[in-house]
Amino acid sequence: MSKNNRIKTLAVDDMTNTGLGVASGNGKVVFVKGGVRGDIAEAEIIKTTKSFDIARIKRLITPSPRREVNTCGSYKECGGCVFRHVSYEEESRAKTRHVADCLKKYAGVEIVPEEIQTYSTDFYRNNIRCPIGSGKNGELFYGFYSERSHKIIKIEECLTQMKCFTPILKELFVSLNSRGFSAYDEKSGTGLLRHVCLRCSLAGKVSLCLVINGAATKSLAETAKEIGEKFENLISFSLNINQNRTNVIFGGETIVLFEKERLVESICGKRFEISPLSFFQVNTVTAEMLFNKAKEYLNLKAGEVLLDMYCGAGSVGICVLPDGAKLFGVEEYRGAVEDAKRNAELNGVGEYGFLCGDAAEGLSACETRFGRPTAIVVDPPRKGLSGKVINAVISSGAEKLLYISCNPSTLARDISSLITGGFSPINLALFDLFPRTSHVETVVLMSRVEK
Repeated sequence: MSKNNRIKTLAVDDMTNTGLGVASGNGKVVFVKGGVRGDIAEAEIIKTTKSFDIARIKRLITPSPRREVNTCGSYKECGGCVFRHVSYEEESRAKTRHVADCLKKYAGVEIVPEEIQTYSTDFYRNNIRCPIGSGKNGELFYGFYSERSHKIIKIEECLTQMKCFTPILKELFVSLNSRGFSAYDEKSGTGLLRHVCLRCSLAGKVSLCLVINGAATKSLAETAKEIGEKFENLISFSLNINQNRTNVIFGGETIVLFEKERLVESICGKRFEISPLSFFQVNTVTAEMLFNKAKEYLNLKAGEVLLDMYCGAGSVGICVLPDGAKLFGVEEYRGAVEDAKRNAELNGVGEYGFLCGDAAEGLSACETRFGRPTAIVVDPPRKGLSGKVINAVISSGAEKLLYISCNPSTLARDISSLITGGFSPINLALFDLFPRTSHVETVVLMSRVEK
């Protein structure tokens, strides 16, 4: 294709959930990088296939009224926020349509979702995990991976993360650079510092964990002491040891260098202690909206049994549980299970049990402790439910299933299997825990249908 033939005038008439504009040209769909529904643009075709083309905008002829000015300096390099050039109303529309399309395509389900909810489009993220790199002069920096690569983009302040992280990170790297530490290199497996991970409560308390490729050193202890003295709100500093040649962030051993107090978050009137590696929702205020909706959907009563098959630190189960109901949770990460036990005690849950193990093992353990569950909650990782978990849910006898998902495609796939097993979707709600990114959280209530 000649250069002249690559230049097209395109009318963008739709958007994908990944922030691409959608147009048509030469009888094919054209995905337009940087395009917004309503744009008329001169665009260059940069990739062509049998079924679609990919283009990038060379010149906007008529900008869409749905277009917004991007305010992030790292937007194009980072690739994490795919909707920074778009109004939030348009972003919500694209996400809602994507969920509905997945459910129809993969599960044959047509259900109207409730209006998508979120608290704020910026400064919402309470948990970050930043890879550590080094420049040509050896100076250490933190950032995020560029889109579809492991190239680390230096980012001093991300518009999605809570503001309390930035001053701590800046001082931390001044200290680390002054002591001559090295960054981990994936290709050679050498270098010490792999990731810096921070959590923050709504009250502004911060816990910090450095992931290192080696043993704790006196210099690292000195850095922890120095940073801890500078920031009153930095309440703990840990080292996680990961010497494996892997993309997995955390290793199996964590050393606490100091802990002034445990990190505690309040949500739905409950209090949760959270250790550095435990899963907890990264957008606290919007998660509270989600948990309230989950509680409304489940409508549990005293004496009923809830099985939480991916319980993490216990947040979902504890927040939706009414007084007098029984909770059993299962989680693979032992540290999170210990957090869940503490959190159940902290919040006065009368009857509870937790198991460290695979989610599918939770059903038999729950039956042994409390009998068959009345309802089940699943909040799996992006890969969705395994066949074993789906079979356990189907055979459980539970009347209700609440499925919380961060991946509409695997959600729809699993719903299809659950429908075959005797469940039917009743309610659907969407919560934007990650505004400006391609992600959206979905809550589906399913009820067992008598055959």
